[in-house]
Amino acid sequence: MAANFFTKTQISLGNCLEIDGSLALEQYAALQNALAGQVSPQAAALFAEPLVSKGNAEAAPTVSWYTDLDGDGGPIGTLDDTALKAIETKLSGYLREIKPLLDDSDDGRLIAAALHIKNPESIWSIRGEPILLDWGMLPEGVTQTPQARQSHFNSTLGRFLPLGAAPPITAEEQAARKLEKAAAAQAETPSNPAMAAGVAGAAGAAGAAAGATAATAAQTPPPPPPHTTERRNDRVPLYAWLPLLLLLLLFGGVLVWLLIPGTRLFQPQQVAIIDDAQAVQLTEQVNRDLQERLDRLQAAVDGAQCLPDGTLTVPGGLTIEGLLPPGPNEAPGDRAEANPQPILPPDPARTLIPSGGETDPLSQPRLLALLEDRTVMIVTTLNGRVGSIGSGFFISPNAVVTNLHVIDGMEQVFITNRSLGKVHQAQVLKTMGPFNSTGGDYALLQVPGLEHAYYNVLQSEASLKLQSVIAAGYPGDVLGTDAKFAALRAGDANAVPDMTLTDGVVNTEQALSPTSSVVVHSAPMSKGNSGGPLVDMCGRVIGVNTFVRQGNMRNLNIALSTDGLVQFLEGSGIRPDVVSQACVPQLTRPAIERVAQAPTDTVPSPESPDAPAIQPLPGTAPADPSATPPAPAPGAIPNFAAPTE
Repeated sequence: MAANFFTKTQISLGNCLEIDGSLALEQYAALQNALAGQVSPQAAALFAEPLVSKGNAEAAPTVSWYTDLDGDGGPIGTLDDTALKAIETKLSGYLREIKPLLDDSDDGRLIAAALHIKNPESIWSIRGEPILLDWGMLPEGVTQTPQARQSHFNSTLGRFLPLGAAPPITAEEQAARKLEKAAAAQAETPSNPAMAAGVAGAAGAAGAAAGATAATAAQTPPPPPPHTTERRNDRVPLYAWLPLLLLLLLFGGVLVWLLIPGTRLFQPQQVAIIDDAQAVQLTEQVNRDLQERLDRLQAAVDGAQCLPDGTLTVPGGLTIEGLLPPGPNEAPGDRAEANPQPILPPDPARTLIPSGGETDPLSQPRLLALLEDRTVMIVTTLNGRVGSIGSGFFISPNAVVTNLHVIDGMEQVFITNRSLGKVHQAQVLKTMGPFNSTGGDYALLQVPGLEHAYYNVLQSEASLKLQSVIAAGYPGDVLGTDAKFAALRAGDANAVPDMTLTDGVVNTEQALSPTSSVVVHSAPMSKGNSGGPLVDMCGRVIGVNTFVRQGNMRNLNIALSTDGLVQFLEGSGIRPDVVSQACVPQLTRPAIERVAQAPTDTVPSPESPDAPAIQPLPGTAPADPSATPPAPAPGAIPNFAAPTE
């Protein structure tokens, strides 16, 4: 088995080509034996190694693809023009090495089957080398007739290996191909015209035996050649480009229409705004950080101990939340300081926010309440309809920060959250972007008439690596099932969707350019998180969640650093509260339920005088089964298009 897994695809076994009674996909070893010594090692490595899972009644068949190439990759359609031209030239060269083997009597049909791939996206590039996956199969709706295969081949590998007919997968097609090649060779030799005519006649007879379909496919004009400096004699007439030109114009028109505000299918959230080189650097750094965290977790598992009172500790004597075990005078609810790099992020409902030297845990605000209060949903409108949805956060009593790409091109901007209770219209004070040209993606909104609690901003030279963080916001994949969001879209300005929280750790901090730096973290994000805060366990903003870089194996969740945010706010009249102290999380002690063992094997009955009285939990009253909850009071539904302030 090849060393590196790089992706997994779902297949239909009915679309896999069979050679001699078994799937070509399952004959990888035979394919490599056929190529060994006949082509270069790079050409032999063109075909990814499959691991087939044929599925069952509940799961579709899948293929896990492996290669000895090391590194991330993706379909060649994602490459820039320079990289695409280089990969196409390599692919064309490797295929030309393989082409003569199509006539091999023993292995030619297996090699031909491998040259049929599912679609153009089956051609990948890994570290500058082409690699094929989903080979030995055809897409849904394409039959295995020579005409259909020829048309599909022209749209896939035929762009790089022009053939008069699809690679032959039956003995008849292979025989016809050999005779046609012989006829063509003799026809180009004027010294023996009689022999050339005889061979041509034999080729015609063989073609008839193979069926009129093969002959028809052989007459299909070859596709345009790939990017290469090699001179070719099989020039394509100019009129043959007309259908492709019309298709490109149609595609371009549809793309422009999709990008027009108000008609776009995908709102401009979580856009990919870093190039491949930067993504590789980030991924390599994240991989190193993940390995470090994996080693730490493994050490914690190996050295974990359960104390007599039920507390689980890891090496160093701390709990998985980073607390020391409770002392003899500590009780559930008491405040305790935690390690800023725990094994697992602590519960935000028990995490306390330092405020004015207050020592009573009951009077200190909880992190969960702070996140709910100071994070907002951004709702925009365009042409009288709801436009893009994003997230933001209060940076001053009446100012909110979000991403420019959340509000860009929209007519009106509104904010809301649970503490506000309804939507409020906002005014755009200042913007910076797009990221590609400015290194920033910020928008500053002002909400007249509000006096609201707001976040502190952390600016520190100390590393945040492996510190626990929370991403707060309103991701669209969650809002899609939120009834309150549906009511808001329908016009109920008092309907407030629920905020979503995800936790993780800081993987790395990195400068993408001289003017921009980012925080890469493991708190999952999706479209709609754009503009929301990335918060540490002391309730300070450490970054502005801006985009996700989607990879084959994992996503990079990226927040713009607070250094860029503070620079953006300069000259706006808004001065954020900036702090630099390291975070020492404070938590309340969790309640530990202990089960007392009965002193004897008998349990006293309720009628027994020794039976303990059943008491309600502190702060609760016995439930009255006859009581019914009060009905909610009906409320007015204002018009969302023109909310009242």
